[in-house]
Amino acid sequence: MSRSSPQEPPLSAGIGRRIEEIRGELTQQEFARSIRVGLRTLIRYEQEERLPDIEVSARICEVYDVDPGWLMTGKGSLRPPGKSISIRHYDISASAGPGAFADWEPPARWVSIDLEWLRQDLHVSPSDVTLIDVRGDSMTPTLLHGDQMLVSHTVAEPLPPGIYVIRVEGLLLVKRLELQPGRKLQVISDNPVYPPYVVDLTAEGIDFAVLGQVVWMGRNMEE
Repeated sequence: MSRSSPQEPPLSAGIGRRIEEIRGELTQQEFARSIRVGLRTLIRYEQEERLPDIEVSARICEVYDVDPGWLMTGKGSLRPPGKSISIRHYDISASAGPGAFADWEPPARWVSIDLEWLRQDLHVSPSDVTLIDVRGDSMTPTLLHGDQMLVSHTVAEPLPPGIYVIRVEGLLLVKRLELQPGRKLQVISDNPVYPPYVVDLTAEGIDFAVLGQVVWMGRNMEE
């Protein structure tokens, strides 16, 4: 009587844990959106009830710069150390003053950002971040003319207090927002010269949108 040898686990064993590792501090909803799958589908991936198909696997590897062999088998490294990723730097400015017309054309250039810094320190999806310049003085001293902002276009609901890029009547603005009862938003300039105002989100025909939250700002130091 021959003795059957124990079956080896499939090469894909542990892929759910590897997907969780790639996801890092992102919520399941944020990660699912970034790879364009439903939340329930992602949960099934992480619980290893279902394997991602070739298209989804390729998307995970592209968006998060993951080695395909590591994703599927766990062999090798997730990614080389110190890996950078390119994000979009728009040649438009979010106005911290009277307002700049929002003309979302293709980006003027791409800039390299450390991938682990985005994921581990800022807790944002690299596929959902853009770099935008600041124009004007209404957000001083927090944001100065010429500063650069990293903007995450994943906006939580309900909206937490913070600094956001918004579109109002065709103008692109950067303002501090605070949600009020009755689906109203207080729009605040950090510069006291500019008075706050309230936007009623229930009003018909209003041209208003929250385009993203500012998660980081950079500034050139003047000599």
